[in-house]
Amino acid sequence: MTVEHVTSSDGSLRVLRATGELDVLGVAPLLEQVPDLVKGATAVVLDLSGVTFFDSSGVRLVDHLSRQCAASGAGFRVVAPPGSRSRRVLELVGMSDPLAEDDLDAALASLRHL
Repeated sequence: MTVEHVTSSDGSLRVLRATGELDVLGVAPLLEQVPDLVKGATAVVLDLSGVTFFDSSGVRLVDHLSRQCAASGAGFRVVAPPGSRSRRVLELVGMSDPLAEDDLDAALASLRHL
């Protein structure tokens, strides 16, 4: 699993692009980085469109990011395309609404309206 961190030129928007498998081995080290990934951001997007495996560890990452964003006042959305494993798992645990968006453009548009 890899996570690419893209920050807007003013540092206010962070896009975290995850690829590969979001499992316990890949997510555990990321959980420690969550406060730093959110610090100073006004909005954070976790893009799961490149994720091939998503289990409870991925849910834990989404939950940690969501809580950290809420605590710091930053907007948060997750890109989980319809029909993807990540979208299905988020739906099953009740986290897809209102966090999940179909694509990056929809996530960014949603954050502009917060």
